[in-house]
Amino acid sequence: MNSLVRSGGLLAAAAALTTLTACGASGPSASIVPLTSVKDYNVVPGQPLGPATQTAEQWNGRSWSFRKPATGKVTLLYFGYTSCPDVCPITMSDLAMAMRELPADVTGKVWVQFVSTDPHRDTPHKLRSWIDEFNPDFHAARAPIDDVITAARAYGIAIQKPKITRGDYEVTHGGDVVVLDQHGGEVGFFNELAPVKDYRAAIPALVEKYA
Repeated sequence: MNSLVRSGGLLAAAAALTTLTACGASGPSASIVPLTSVKDYNVVPGQPLGPATQTAEQWNGRSWSFRKPATGKVTLLYFGYTSCPDVCPITMSDLAMAMRELPADVTGKVWVQFVSTDPHRDTPHKLRSWIDEFNPDFHAARAPIDDVITAARAYGIAIQKPKITRGDYEVTHGGDVVVLDQHGGEVGFFNELAPVKDYRAAIPALVEKYA
């Protein structure tokens, strides 16, 4: 299993760590732009990273596998938690906005998957109600935290177990949005807090290439 961990938005050696963050309309087909021209999108060089071998449980109890994320679709994967005050809701909101601005023939081939980095507090009901605030077609899952940490590391995302520091409940995780092909391999990633315009620009090209 090919595995790297990013640092400073670049792919680095496996010992490095990512920067950590505590925290579909209808219409004509979208135009396709080169992925290399999208500022906050990064192509994974060579073979895809991963796939992670773990599974997670969707809010509705169904099993979801990193190795078989979504047949016929490109998967946008984000690790975060529902109590996050800033980066997580901003990221999901931006993804939702980009999806609203893209045509249905593109969004129909995109699977947005949120995986909790705080599974103890993120109950299935909380996951569903939180993700619905952004887009009811998005998906949310949880797994034992050790499995989440291992799976995220396969894609270059660093996560730490939740802990209480000076009375504060702290959840620390990388903020990139990972792009998976249909076999669960990471083919690229959006930098943390990438702008809506970059999601909107890159997603049609990702669908054309990987869905």
